[in-house]
Amino acid sequence: MSVSVLDALKSARNYLYAAIFCAFFGAVYEYFGHGVYSWFMLYAFAFPLLLGALPAFLYALRDSMPRVSRKLWGAGVATLTVGALFRGVLDIYGTTNALGRVYWFAGAGLLLAAFLRADT
Repeated sequence: MSVSVLDALKSARNYLYAAIFCAFFGAVYEYFGHGVYSWFMLYAFAFPLLLGALPAFLYALRDSMPRVSRKLWGAGVATLTVGALFRGVLDIYGTTNALGRVYWFAGAGLLLAAFLRADT
């Protein structure tokens, strides 16, 4: 195995840990939310799982993702995950904030930049 394959497998493991943490955090936060729940909080674990761990496993098999793309992709996944948790906290609290939209645009922009950078 090459170094990049091992790095991709390590990244996949870290994304799985992040997904487990988000699921646990969401469950605990909603338990103490007195019956109020948020779909964003419930499914915040999906970002690191589906956009983090799954592509990392696929890139470990392919062994061809540049480092800059991996870093941009990780930043995009983290931004979307934090955005989902932020929106979930606000939903459970019962308020809104315009700052929540910035996370979606920034996360999508980082993922797009990583995707475009990977093709070069």
